[in-house]
Amino acid sequence: MPLEVRDAADNTLIHANPHVAQDFDVPELVEQSGELEFAAGRGKLTHWYFDGIRMGHARWHFREYTTQQWRSELDVVHLHFNLRGRVILEHQLLGQPLVMGSYQHNIMYSPGFEGTSRNQELETETFMVQFTRPIFLRLSEQANGVLRRFGERVLEGQPLVLGEQSLTLGLGLHNAIREVLNCRFQGPLKKLFLYAKALEILVLQAEAFEQQQQRPPARFARTEYDQERLLFARDYLIQHLHLPPTLPELARIAGLNEFKLKKGFKEMFGQPVFSYLADYRLTEAEAQLIEGRKTASELAFELGYSSLQHFSAAFKKKFGVSPRGVR
Repeated sequence: MPLEVRDAADNTLIHANPHVAQDFDVPELVEQSGELEFAAGRGKLTHWYFDGIRMGHARWHFREYTTQQWRSELDVVHLHFNLRGRVILEHQLLGQPLVMGSYQHNIMYSPGFEGTSRNQELETETFMVQFTRPIFLRLSEQANGVLRRFGERVLEGQPLVLGEQSLTLGLGLHNAIREVLNCRFQGPLKKLFLYAKALEILVLQAEAFEQQQQRPPARFARTEYDQERLLFARDYLIQHLHLPPTLPELARIAGLNEFKLKKGFKEMFGQPVFSYLADYRLTEAEAQLIEGRKTASELAFELGYSSLQHFSAAFKKKFGVSPRGVR
């Protein structure tokens, strides 16, 4: 029983995955993708396996709020990224629920898993990277203090979560995950690319927790309500790249005063509101140029730049190459 997901209401099987930990060690890249239909909704899942690593992406569309029972025998370290929707994870061995909102992440370990997942929104999306225990222990020996200490407890076989509170997904992690989902390589090159991204994601996550431990207590985003409103403000900006609101408009839309929006946004995301927006626009443009789906002129218009020249100058300043050079 490597992995089973059942509806807690009637014990109906939603998903079963036959892969076990030793299957992660296959020398070639294994890809799986499929769609699920079940009483409470539907889901689309994609997984990649290679060299002791498993990466996965899932989108769930629920018709109602539901609880899923998860059971697994896999002895893995689990990097979890909640990209959309609010969920509550309860792990029997960890003893306390882990609440994860949109764009939050954490690292977990247990030798096997048995617990539940409750969605508090009807649309959810997750991404994960899993390392078999030996692979993670080897990597953590060369990591920062946070990951080394986590590795020491993994070596002892203790179930644990790295952060008491999940962290907000920074732009670097967001971009790395996006690059995995939009990977255009095939065969051995794709495996090499995904391996590099798995390590990058682990490093960025370790750095985020190291910085969080050194950071002074939050002054402007102290309450859960403030954090949710700031996440909403960030999401609203991303959804309105073509014509973003002014700072006063965004504050009103998010239900915050302008001072708390400015200070809280920088505290949570590491950048002022419009610096974050500018970086996001350019990384979005780079990804779409690499994919070859749109021209620089189309992107300049869609992302709200006043002219192609303005877009090209900003792009070259950030990436050292013109949009035409990327293509």
